[in-house]
Amino acid sequence: MRTRSRLSDSVWTAFTETIRFIVVPIVLVDLINTNYPDLSTAFMPNIVQYILFFGGMITAASTLETANKPGTFKRMLFGLSALAFICLWLFVILGGGVATFEYGPYFVRFDMSKIVLIMLFGISLKGLLVVSTYSTHKSYLEEKERQQKAEVRAAREQEAARKKLVAKQKASGPSLSRMSKVAFQVTADDSIGYAPEEHADKQSHHHERTLAIKTCPVCGAKAAQKETVCKSCGAWFEHGTYR
Repeated sequence: MRTRSRLSDSVWTAFTETIRFIVVPIVLVDLINTNYPDLSTAFMPNIVQYILFFGGMITAASTLETANKPGTFKRMLFGLSALAFICLWLFVILGGGVATFEYGPYFVRFDMSKIVLIMLFGISLKGLLVVSTYSTHKSYLEEKERQQKAEVRAAREQEAARKKLVAKQKASGPSLSRMSKVAFQVTADDSIGYAPEEHADKQSHHHERTLAIKTCPVCGAKAAQKETVCKSCGAWFEHGTYR
């Protein structure tokens, strides 16, 4: 039940309970006192004050009962309180079941206390309905709360799994730390270039081979290390004529 409907129900309950337990009883008591002044009960001298007090308590308890959701402890408490005040209100209205009437020399006494007790017992049985409503709706509210907690827990687990998957994907991606340290070298012009390790090894071996070649000091021709005479010009190689 939404808040707006509970508010409107509470206002309507306050209005109807005021009419039933305050306005109508006071009007009826006034008519009885006017037409039958000789009829009296134990509470007749202050009957209006009793009606206002107990009727007001009934109205307040019933309104607060309607304002609370079914299945809550407050609703059950106010419901049982309203029943208790209704029993007291009815006992006062009926004068405890004992009334006296004087008509001239005649004196009549009415004793309906047993009937009043039966009526009060019947009204009090409604308390079982209030307790039953409380237990039934409480079970429903607890089940609904468990479902909401389960949904929230499942949503949190899905969010944690998604974050874990994203973090795992980021960790498995390429990074500079996973690459070879010789893959990036700074060249002479301060720009970053790619120099594979195999190419660097080939250049070093080629450099070693070129160090073992002789150069003719006359014609500039190249010859192997074991050669002693230049094949181009016939000049003799001197010691230390390596490239």
